[in-house]
Amino acid sequence: MGIYMANCYLVWNKNHVLMIDPGGTSRQVLEHLKAQDAILDGILLTHGHFDHIGGVDYFANAFHCPVYIDEEDIPMLKDTHLNGSIPGRESIVNTPVQTYQVGENTVGDFTFKAIFAPGHSHGCTMLQFDNLLFSGDVLFKDTIGRTDLPVSSNSEMINTLKMIKTLSSDLIVYPGHGEETTMQYELQNNPYL
Repeated sequence: MGIYMANCYLVWNKNHVLMIDPGGTSRQVLEHLKAQDAILDGILLTHGHFDHIGGVDYFANAFHCPVYIDEEDIPMLKDTHLNGSIPGRESIVNTPVQTYQVGENTVGDFTFKAIFAPGHSHGCTMLQFDNLLFSGDVLFKDTIGRTDLPVSSNSEMINTLKMIKTLSSDLIVYPGHGEETTMQYELQNNPYL
């Protein structure tokens, strides 16, 4: 979704859904959810950059659902400089947000693990559902997220990469941009790991 083609994911449990990183508005996605009689239990944000938050208010207003983000990235939701918005295409979030707790979280019909992974932003969070890892802009196929942005930190990313090496190699990784990968592939091929 959006001009930077951020991946938006829908995690289903029967007709209950969690939406991860709606980077823009999409009538097609909205109509698909409504056609499936979907109950949107929540919107989960991996971080606060503009290309991952552009559709938050659109979907939250349509489904009256809560929005979650790490506390560190809350300031990005209303500050277009911090969230990297492009002039003329600014993105902010007006919907009130709730925060993750590190470790196990329950939202609606879903239980998942929030893994604090700062570096690309101070509040980057990877979301693990069983063997599925939604890595946001922390980990991509063959590379990692940028650390040269206003809310980035190279030293935080170095620590996060050390932590990622301890995760299960069985994880399937769904990044914030680009194609899916596996943790086993990344551990063997990603030069940053």
